[in-house]
Amino acid sequence: MHSIRFRLNFLLIVTVTLALAISGAYNYYTGERRLTDEMQERESTLRARLETVLPGQIWNFDEGQLINTLQAEMGWPDLVYLGVFDPPQLAIARARDGNRIVVGTTSPPPGSSSLEIEYEGRHIGTVYYKTSKERVEQRLQGVIHRKIVEIIVVDAIIITVLALGLSLVALRPLSRLRAVLDRMAQQQHEDFSLLELQDLGKRRDELADVGNSVVRIAMRLMDELEDRKLAEATIRDAKREVEDAYRQLKATQASLVQSEKMASLGGLVAGVAHEVNTPVGVILTSASVLAEETGAFRERVEAGQVKKSDLLAYCGTASDSATLILNNAERAASLIQSFKRVAVDQASEARRTFELRQYLGEIVTSLTPALHRRPIEIKLDCPKPIEMDGFPGALSQIVTNLLTNTLAHAFDDDEAGTVTLTASSEGDVVTLVFADDGRGIPLQHLPKVFDPFFTTRRGLGGSGLGLHVVYNLVTQTLGGEIVVQSEVGQGTTFFILLPRVAPLRGGKDEQAA
Repeated sequence: MHSIRFRLNFLLIVTVTLALAISGAYNYYTGERRLTDEMQERESTLRARLETVLPGQIWNFDEGQLINTLQAEMGWPDLVYLGVFDPPQLAIARARDGNRIVVGTTSPPPGSSSLEIEYEGRHIGTVYYKTSKERVEQRLQGVIHRKIVEIIVVDAIIITVLALGLSLVALRPLSRLRAVLDRMAQQQHEDFSLLELQDLGKRRDELADVGNSVVRIAMRLMDELEDRKLAEATIRDAKREVEDAYRQLKATQASLVQSEKMASLGGLVAGVAHEVNTPVGVILTSASVLAEETGAFRERVEAGQVKKSDLLAYCGTASDSATLILNNAERAASLIQSFKRVAVDQASEARRTFELRQYLGEIVTSLTPALHRRPIEIKLDCPKPIEMDGFPGALSQIVTNLLTNTLAHAFDDDEAGTVTLTASSEGDVVTLVFADDGRGIPLQHLPKVFDPFFTTRRGLGGSGLGLHVVYNLVTQTLGGEIVVQSEVGQGTTFFILLPRVAPLRGGKDEQAA
């Protein structure tokens, strides 16, 4: 990259050189024309004199006068040969040898011009002469040499003047301005750099305007830099606050999810406790009746007043009581066993092998108490046994949350309805379909049903985490997929695709495997 000094010098030198060269070419051309015209004019004058003087001298054979005439005419420096011939009587010639005039040959040199001499209409001789342009060329070369020297001198003067003038007027201030801007670009001594720029602005020329403009730009950039630093600091603080809020949100979400699971388990406990209360109450009543009848029968035996009819009546009462106690004890034991399996699975999240149809039956059994006072019927449809290896607690949580969501959103408290749970398998994929014939989900809510904290019952007990927990359990814990279809007034259907063998979940599963 060439500097301004070099480019200005080069431009001016080229311009001056071209101007002087054109001037020299013009002078050369005009000088050549002038000298050529002078030679032609001298040649015409020579011919006129010779035509005037020589006829009489030749006619009279005045050799001395002829020699003097030729010698006189050879005084013209550009004439190199002059001869008069009238063979065989006359042959006189003179030639130039450097600065001397010598006797010329009787044979005219090549390139000579001729002049016929006549006297009273008669041809009496011929004059041969030859001129040289050597002096003209020497004079023209002198012109060229003078122009070359002039160009060199003028260029040297221009270079010297420009070097000093540009250095003092422009280049030094520009170099100083560049140095200041470089330091500012490197953010070194910003205040000192601005003072230097302000010193440049005290000049009364274009550089002062440039310095003032740069000062204004620099101050504006410094202000913008400070604003940017403040903005970056604000953004960092905001980012830190957002990250803290996000961590708190994740912790809160995890806590709410755990609370949702515990609430579901608590509801299951309450429902099973309510359901178990009936057979236990029958057992207590039957046992009380049997104890009273046994006491009365013992009194009659001790009094010796036992009749056959009393014995038969006691045996009937005992048999009925035993039957009621046994049946209701089996009912309570079945409920407690189902609750135990489902509750333990939900609480422990242990991995094990289970048969899907039987386990869904236990889940439905444990959920039946939740429907005790509502006209909702649960139908289970699983035509064949399906062996699965996974996390039954997650499956129980999924079905429980789907039923809880259905009871909360699909039906009114006293509205009758049907919930169908269908299970089927094809290859290594198990399909669960959970469907209800309730009010359905509005179209604008469908894309958001699995979003955390999305609920249409805000303030009415809805946390917005039930279906979000279902989605996470299906996709992450069980490695499956879940989609929902619904039309308002036509019910809602959840399609769940699960692998027969759930994917491993880190070190615990690997150790268990």
